[in-house]
Amino acid sequence: MNKWSVIPIDMPIVFTVLFLLLTIILFIIISNKFKSKRKRIMGIWSLGWLLLAVILLITGTFGRFVKVDEINTKTYSKQELTKDLNQLEEIVMNENPLYFADKDELNQKIQNTRNEINDGMTELDFYRLINPIIADVRCGHTNLYISEGLEKNRKDTAKFFPLKVSLVDDQLYFLEEDKINGIEQGNRIISINGKTTDEIIHTLVENISIDSTIEAKARYIISKHFNSRFYDFVDNSDTFEVEILNNKGISSVVNLDAKYRDEFNTNAWSIHFADYKDGNYYDGKVHDDYAVLDINVFMEEKDNKFDDFLEEFFIQLKNQDISKLIIDLRGNYGADPKMAQKLMTYIIDEEMNYFQEDVPFLFNILGFNKTLTPQENRFDGDISLLTDGAVFSTAGHFVSLIKYHDLATIVGSETGGTYVCTDRSKDTVLPNTRIRLHYSTFPFKVDVEGLSDTKGVEPDIPVSPSIENILNKENIIMKKGLEVLGL
Repeated sequence: MNKWSVIPIDMPIVFTVLFLLLTIILFIIISNKFKSKRKRIMGIWSLGWLLLAVILLITGTFGRFVKVDEINTKTYSKQELTKDLNQLEEIVMNENPLYFADKDELNQKIQNTRNEINDGMTELDFYRLINPIIADVRCGHTNLYISEGLEKNRKDTAKFFPLKVSLVDDQLYFLEEDKINGIEQGNRIISINGKTTDEIIHTLVENISIDSTIEAKARYIISKHFNSRFYDFVDNSDTFEVEILNNKGISSVVNLDAKYRDEFNTNAWSIHFADYKDGNYYDGKVHDDYAVLDINVFMEEKDNKFDDFLEEFFIQLKNQDISKLIIDLRGNYGADPKMAQKLMTYIIDEEMNYFQEDVPFLFNILGFNKTLTPQENRFDGDISLLTDGAVFSTAGHFVSLIKYHDLATIVGSETGGTYVCTDRSKDTVLPNTRIRLHYSTFPFKVDVEGLSDTKGVEPDIPVSPSIENILNKENIIMKKGLEVLGL
């Protein structure tokens, strides 16, 4: 790990190129000892640019040098933190469409937060203070997350709640055992360091960015990334006093030491891609009398182009006379709408509009708003579509269209997104703490009517797995999806 870190996310590329170019020019000129008047002038200009660049760099215009091994304890003045909040306010109130937010309440929250800023706050202190503002934007694409420096620092300094925990049916359960402390898989957590399960869940939900009031996405994230979110928003203590309830209904108290685990060192935005960092974006399997199309995320594989993959898959279904298909979208946070559109052309039987007409001009030029036409090898059998709380953004759009046009039987749980979301996102970094902000700038709606923008898409057949199913790795949603198809 580097001892020093400059967070260059918002450093203009032009500046970087110019800096390097002038350095090379100055080196060449100095090497030739200023043999001509023209070269002397060029040397003076180059030297001036370099001096200006150094001044700008030192003053933090393009990012500050930060000691990574000290950033977790570094404190900031009230003036510095207020400047960061002011930038956050400027972006949120003027660039974000605030489609789901109450602007007056959000503005009041910002003012109240400003009054709570104190000298001597660390980045984590400040992050916990201002993150609820971003959560109140009610946009799943608008996420605030810790600086790159602090994320690197945590590899040496952070200690997380040590055992994997998941949220199931409003309760927290251990997914791992600890024989030394008498903890078994499936033991229920009653409290941690005096905070009840209800209090912990409430705090986490209030700090995770979601669309509108749809809590399904937040609860899915808690179920998959509890330890990371617990550290950021609830408790980063070195030890935890945990009240548990075992499988026999007997309660006890255990003390656990925090420890570092790399899989828990994730941030609010990167958790959306944590399961797919090594690929595994999509897959298709054809069985004797049915097929499964598993779309984990609408992103292109490096060596397996989506268009080619879909064409080969649906040709195989046609050649083998497969009439029953499961499309598994569970865990799919969305991504590229062009890929969702392509998939849609294999399951529709007539032309269909995807987006409503009011999309940005460039998106029209790029063909995002073209009428969808059925493929020659489209599938015309029965479809079961599997969903959960992760299904959001493009995946939420896709399911909304499936629901509206009655193209499949939806099995699983409420989606985390609906027919509208705000995206065309940008990224910035707050000037002092270097906390990062990913934020949306435009609302996108698919061409449906009658669906809610305050609830996710409800399944036709609701199925919620129990902790016993999860521990036994029983895929009851898939099982129900097969039953729907008569298999």
